[in-house]
Amino acid sequence: MPTLSIRCTGGHYHATPWNKAQNEGAVEWPPSPWRILRALIATGYAKLEEWQDGIVPEQAKTLIEKLAAVAPSYWLPEASGAHSRHYMPIKGTTTLVLDARAVLGTHHQPLLVHWDVELKPEERDLLARMAACLGYLGRAESWTECTLIDDVPLTDDWVRPCEYVPSTLVGPGWEQIPLIAPVAVPAYQAWRQGAFTREFGDTKPKAGELKKFNSLYPADLLACLQVETSWLQAKGWSQPPGSQFVLYWRPARNTLGVAPPLTVRRQARPPVPFVLLALATHARSRSPMPLARRTLPQAELLHQSIASFVGKTGSAQAAAELLGLDEQQKPRQGHQHAHILPLCLLKKDQHLDHVLIWAPGGLSSISQDVLRRIRKTYMKGGVGTVSVRFAGSGTAEDLAAIEALRPMLCAARVWQSLSPLILPRHRKARGKDTPDGQILAELASRGFPVPKKIEWLRDESIAMRHYIRTRRKSAPPEDYGYALRLTFAEAINGPLCLGYASHFGLGLFAPVAGNNKERLGYCG
Repeated sequence: MPTLSIRCTGGHYHATPWNKAQNEGAVEWPPSPWRILRALIATGYAKLEEWQDGIVPEQAKTLIEKLAAVAPSYWLPEASGAHSRHYMPIKGTTTLVLDARAVLGTHHQPLLVHWDVELKPEERDLLARMAACLGYLGRAESWTECTLIDDVPLTDDWVRPCEYVPSTLVGPGWEQIPLIAPVAVPAYQAWRQGAFTREFGDTKPKAGELKKFNSLYPADLLACLQVETSWLQAKGWSQPPGSQFVLYWRPARNTLGVAPPLTVRRQARPPVPFVLLALATHARSRSPMPLARRTLPQAELLHQSIASFVGKTGSAQAAAELLGLDEQQKPRQGHQHAHILPLCLLKKDQHLDHVLIWAPGGLSSISQDVLRRIRKTYMKGGVGTVSVRFAGSGTAEDLAAIEALRPMLCAARVWQSLSPLILPRHRKARGKDTPDGQILAELASRGFPVPKKIEWLRDESIAMRHYIRTRRKSAPPEDYGYALRLTFAEAINGPLCLGYASHFGLGLFAPVAGNNKERLGYCG
């Protein structure tokens, strides 16, 4: 007994039931027997060589009549209903058209159609060829991949005609649906003969009357399966001659309802110490971008945006990692929370274009989500709004793949100021608060070794005099910026940030390249 396996390769099935309008949004599920037989006949005309003369071979006619004599049973994969709306142009205006469909997904199980009928080997071979050539079922966008498979056992969850379903199976969880199907050949011939008798009685019809009758009533069932909608409308038929509506029992699980919303459980991102943000404007040049001397205020403005998003999340962990606040909203000790480091990476033209967020203690998935949500920051005296986009995240090894960042993240022995260092305490002539003493204390608080040499660079310090050195709500002990060169006995890993406002881009160091002491980065 033949079973047709139909897989919708696009994951969608589009077909409107016979007695429904397209804009009602109904979907014929499962495909009606009438639709399947018409699709097989159309495939024969289009794809099989022996049909190319426009004449249905006798063997094919016998096959179609056998399949039409029984109502098939169906096994349906899980599907949900969906539709899209299109406004089609018609004579200078538009009209709304609904495209309703069953959504099955691209990896669904195939739909099975089983006919309880015996076929001869040559008929089975013909059906297999027709199925293999069946490119779509329903509307043309319902692409299909069909094969004829061996007989499969029918279980209780199949969609079957009501007359075949035991009354003990139906009840809650089942529903009746009508599907249009052909009648058997003897039934159609008897119906057509009855129409002939009603029309002419015992009298012999004239040639014109007989021609009119034959044009209204197709000669056989195969001709009925090939009539077009325009012919039905012209002849006044409400449904095709030779068709009937068969009631089926369908399990409720196969009803095309709205699919439940997908619960996407995104795997938490692993903690990382670095996030890189890119800055940009709508201008074609870089001149409207904030200048390097505005490193501190730009970092503070971005910090305000971060604080706003952290407040919306209500996450204590994000507040600790990004803002440095404990559960009592007091500043945390140490330097494990985020450093906001504005940088010039694309060009050494004194214009900031990236911001490196560095948290030695790590940035959790929540903190990374906060940084991904930031879309803009502001600047004073420039374009006003600067767009912010997430550019990347990872470990020092990951971001070292960016050539402009590599020196700042890799190991080096000699480091020189990239932005001015502000002493965190008042300078004293002797004791622990001397300039060198404060540098040593800053290095120790961050776990760095004692440097072999500390050099205070006069000319470079003067070159940095235009940097803004004061935060909005807290002034430094001494409003003067220094440039230093630190030489260590062994190479240390960056980033290296020291002094007042070091979490906002001041006191940032970069390695010195080569023996010529050429400093990488920007200043001056």
